[in-house]
Amino acid sequence: MSYLDGETVKDLKKLNTKFNIAPQAEHDLIVKIINEAVPFSGSQIAWSSFNNNTYIGLSSSQATLATLEHKIKSATQCNIPFIGDSTDQAYSIKISNLLQSLQIFSRIPQHTYILQKQLNWLACISLEGDIDFAEPTRGIATTT
Repeated sequence: MSYLDGETVKDLKKLNTKFNIAPQAEHDLIVKIINEAVPFSGSQIAWSSFNNNTYIGLSSSQATLATLEHKIKSATQCNIPFIGDSTDQAYSIKISNLLQSLQIFSRIPQHTYILQKQLNWLACISLEGDIDFAEPTRGIATTT
């Protein structure tokens, strides 16, 4: 467990956030799904590749985090996987604790990916503080 994972777990517990740390095999599966199905441009997701994508705003804004919470809750009722490129663990967060979790993960210096394994939707809190949301199953944009 990395230093950032230790701090994340401490913060989640401090707020009585219900979460589980996914087994390594699940973590690896989520990373594989991201790498195989999500287009990247450098170290960032190529959001313009998706037909249905939304730039939500800066992660430092509580209104932006609330908007992301609303979009995710509109898309699923399941636990939400969070995975980062600087943390070693994948976290499964209860939907009822989503906003608290978004607040915690928005402060971690990394790209944090929030998604469902079937990739109905995908959100990212970037290292630079941007929050984006897309629905990849609606298709990837093509240029002609």
